[in-house]
Formats: sequence, C-alpha cells, structure tokens
Amino acid sequence: MKLICHPNSPYARKIMILARISGIELDEVQPEKDGANGYKAGDNPLGKIPSLEWKPGQFLFDSPVICEYLDAQRDIPLLPNEGHPRVLQLWQHALGDGLSDAIYSYRYETVRPVELHWDEMIARHEASIRNSVMTLDRICEWLRGPWTYGNLAIICALDYADYRAAHIGWREIAPRLADWHATFEADPAYQDTYAYGAAL
Repeated sequence: MKLICHPNSPYARKIMILARISGIELDEVQPEKDGANGYKAGDNPLGKIPSLEWKPGQFLFDSPVICEYLDAQRDIPLLPNEGHPRVLQLWQHALGDGLSDAIYSYRYETVRPVELHWDEMIARHEASIRNSVMTLDRICEWLRGPWTYGNLAIICALDYADYRAAHIGWREIAPRLADWHATFEADPAYQDTYAYGAAL
C-alpha cells in the first residue's frame, strides 16, 4: 500500500507508527503540490494528505479513517469493537488530533505577514493548545502504554507541539504528561518515524 504523506505531519506519523507496530508495510511517498488543488493525493477531492492507496487506484483519506482501516488488519485490533472502551479510545484519538489541529492553525496564522496577524485568533489557538495539554496531564493515568489507538494521536501531537509551538513549553505545564511521553521515546516505531531532528 502507498501512503502519500509528509513525514513531519502528526497525522501521517500516527499512521506510520501504527503500520510499524502492526507489521504492515507501507510505501511512504512524498506528495506533489498541485497549485490551488492542494496536493496530488490520489482521488481525494480535498487535495489533502495523508492519503492511502488501499486498493489499486483507490485512496482512503482522513487520518482516523486510515488508522481504523489499518488497525482492522491486525489479529487483535487496538481499537475495541464496542462500548465505553471504544468510545474512550476514539475520544483520546480525537483529542490528539484536535491538539495537532490547534498547533497547525497557530502555525499558519503566525507565518503570515505581521500586518495580517489576527491576534485574537492566535490567542485562541494558543489557548486550545494549553487547555488540551492540561487536560491530558489530568487524565494521564487513562492514556496507558504501550501503544493504543488513542495515544498514537496524542504522542504525535505532543512532538508536533515541540516542533511548531515550542514557546508553549508543554512539558513545564504538564509534568506528568511529560513523564508519560518519555516512556515512548526509546520505542523503535517512535524513533523510526521521528522527523523533527534529534529525538528528545
């Protein structure tokens, strides 16, 4: 299967980690830009990545959909089939993706020319990042380890915060979360997909 992705994207990275811990081989391909259409990402009409060619000429998009598809290929899926355990894992995954969304939005608001900065929106994104990190710190005992369907997205979002919103200093405001995160840093799947320079 072919994954069209940027390696420093937290949305792509969680897919890459899931594939590695599941023994699924993916051909990870850099995307081509396509002007106003975004990226050439198979038949994704949104022109967004990551995009997975799951069958010849057919592409899945939206990273939670790709993760759920790959997870279903495992003998024992990470995502529970039903009930409260399933909802809890989906909620954690959504919180991780939401943190990445806030960081992404903050980044693109602040790289615009200064005269175009929208200070209220910058503050809104920063508040989302801080609030998400503090929530994760409070629920740290729920996140567990090793890898789960929920914490895949969370680990990737926290590393993305170091990369794109380092001024937040998430480790200082969430010390329990920082200790939990550190337990993954020696994992081969973590190391192999870390694209932000030397691993912390």
